[in-house]
Amino acid sequence: MIPPRLVAATGNAHKVDELRALFLHHGVIVDILPITSLVDSFEVDESGATFEENALIKALAGYGMCHLPVIADDSGLEVDALDGAPGVISARYSGAGATDASNRSKLLHELARNPQRNARFRCVLAIHDGVRSVMAEGSCEGSIALEERGLQGFGYDSLFIPRGFDQTFGEVDAAVKHLHSHRAAAVAALVKRWTADPTPQVTGVADFLLDAVIATATGNEAALRFAAAYAVNVEDYLALYEAILQTYLFCGFPAALEALATLESCVMERGFTTSLVAHEPFEVEVFRTRGEILCRRIYGSVYDRMMERLDGVSPELREWMIVEGYGKTLSRGALSVVARECCIVAVLACTRRTTQLISHVRGALAVGASVDHIHGVIDALQRHGLARESLLLDDVLGRFE
Repeated sequence: MIPPRLVAATGNAHKVDELRALFLHHGVIVDILPITSLVDSFEVDESGATFEENALIKALAGYGMCHLPVIADDSGLEVDALDGAPGVISARYSGAGATDASNRSKLLHELARNPQRNARFRCVLAIHDGVRSVMAEGSCEGSIALEERGLQGFGYDSLFIPRGFDQTFGEVDAAVKHLHSHRAAAVAALVKRWTADPTPQVTGVADFLLDAVIATATGNEAALRFAAAYAVNVEDYLALYEAILQTYLFCGFPAALEALATLESCVMERGFTTSLVAHEPFEVEVFRTRGEILCRRIYGSVYDRMMERLDGVSPELREWMIVEGYGKTLSRGALSVVARECCIVAVLACTRRTTQLISHVRGALAVGASVDHIHGVIDALQRHGLARESLLLDDVLGRFE
């Protein structure tokens, strides 16, 4: 799905409002913020020779500033009699200090007494989310009026008569424009392309948790920020905190600490003020009791045999595993036991710890995870380009199917 929150690489409030309305028209509810609400200024050298190049330049630059999924638009008017001008310089057609009014005035001057008025609006949209870029184009054919008509819209709207209409975009209702504009066509194409793209999409809490722990295990800060961008409320952030916190048991304190620091940064950037840390009293007997309960659930019939082996090797390690691992960490709230086990499976696949991976795949299935849940972990590994690790997990899962 389209990311639930997008930063628009523009300070133009008209474009932001229009994009939000256009996505809604296609059944996509997305919160779109102008990038100027997050950074002091957004100035990018639009040096591209095409709308495609400029849209991608702005999307990448915007992501580099805010580390959230960014949507960028490059659009303009192409007039046949002017060999496609204003084209990519539509917003600055009349030179330094150009305004919408001065651009329209220059266009009318250039077309004075010219009967050839065919033109089109073109729009290219690009979304960059830290992992990939997706682009789509839309256009709207029409002609240039002899004079400005209407007060709706912005830019060249009061001069452009879409094909099949007698009115300019400046005269028609906004809802009508949303059905026929170049930007409307681009949004429709983008929604279709994003949905059809073969790269699996983050489609729910379980998916972005998997992305977060894989990013933690592989030290990929950009991918972690990408996963965190899909959190839409405090509960999502709490789940992310818990998923990342438990990785210290499997890939060490430094990796978990760095990831939690990145998550804290994401939370601050998004303006959430609720603490993610759910402190618990340090009660060893409570931890031991719930640790034994959870461990028995996960390991089932092999629990007693595993405890005997641990006692023979290191009684201390057995105690730490039950109290620290399962009781103090893996039994915490805010995350279901199925989600926890799937995240553990993802981390163990990343670190290629086959023996532990086998145990935790068995444990995940024992506590209610389905084969489809594990296939979701395999998909997540592939999404991060971890082909070898996804094959390892697929092989392990095959032992239980």
